[in-house]
Amino acid sequence: MSGATMRKAVETARVEVVLIFPAGLPDSQKFRAEAKARGHAVVGASSLSFDAAAQAHDAWETLPYIHDPAFAARLAAVVARHRVTAIYAPHEVISGVLGDILPSVAPGVRLIDPNPLKKIELAYRDRLHEATEASAAAWFDLPGGRPPLTPIARAGVLRLVETISGMTDGDKIDAIIEAMGHAPDGDLVEIGSWWGRSAAVLVLLARYWGIGKLLCVDPWHEAYLDQGVEILDRASARMDNDFAHAIFQINLAPIAGGALNFIRGPSSEAARRYGPGLALESETFGRTEYEGRIAFLHIDGNHTYENAKADALAWTPHVKPGGWIVFDDYVWAFGDGPRRVGDEFLASEAERIALSFVIGTALFVKLKA
Repeated sequence: MSGATMRKAVETARVEVVLIFPAGLPDSQKFRAEAKARGHAVVGASSLSFDAAAQAHDAWETLPYIHDPAFAARLAAVVARHRVTAIYAPHEVISGVLGDILPSVAPGVRLIDPNPLKKIELAYRDRLHEATEASAAAWFDLPGGRPPLTPIARAGVLRLVETISGMTDGDKIDAIIEAMGHAPDGDLVEIGSWWGRSAAVLVLLARYWGIGKLLCVDPWHEAYLDQGVEILDRASARMDNDFAHAIFQINLAPIAGGALNFIRGPSSEAARRYGPGLALESETFGRTEYEGRIAFLHIDGNHTYENAKADALAWTPHVKPGGWIVFDDYVWAFGDGPRRVGDEFLASEAERIALSFVIGTALFVKLKA
């Protein structure tokens, strides 16, 4: 798109025009994609004679370095030429200079996130505060347990996991951390992993405490996504299952450390393979050997009653004394399948249960040791 064409489009639609400078930084490129998705017009700029980011922008400008005496005048010309309404500068030094000069060289132009490093620092402070509070909380009264995560280590788990999209919220992560701290040694099994958010929590904790290996079971196939709820099934039909499996591997590959692998297939078929001596090999995660007895079972597969029941029947007999079972979406806005299965388990296995509680939408059950 030429500069003239872009200006014409902006005049017609009266959209926000954002200048990104310097446009080649990783945060700049992320912001560009988000701004384009919101329908904003984006102008990229750099002080480099060649910047590979130029090809990703509809309009591009070269600006002097900020300490060049000509910088302010050139910036004012760019703002006027493209009718810029806001500037995004994720570099702390550049952002500081812009904050000083914009009122005079470009009155009315908004500086987005004027203290980018401070914003990042505050995000880390928030995570550490949350982790410190969670570490001090009395989640349940159980004797013994593993040495607790320090607030720093807990904040590290939270910070890493929030980079992975998914439905596992902070309360559930906190509960998983506490439960895993009171789990026996053994395998961890997750039924339904999708992009790997909760799997990341599990494998990080399994490695931190040396509990065992994580097995993720998911078909990553559209044939198994039908849950009998029209709006859910329509959303599922828009998903790329093969790429979801790739995203899962991308998210988990850097942190698996030999303690994770997967079975891509129905839960019932995976359960028939599971047992002592199971060894799995994959290109991404290499070879993983399993004990064949479960210390922590996370059931988060298809939520129809029939499927959730089948998962529970197939996998709960493998859970060791003292182990945990988590029925995810026990509180579910679209049906009662997981709740019925969880309630049936609580009733039928009451003599084996040491503790049960609901955190957020999940039912946590600990078996007697």
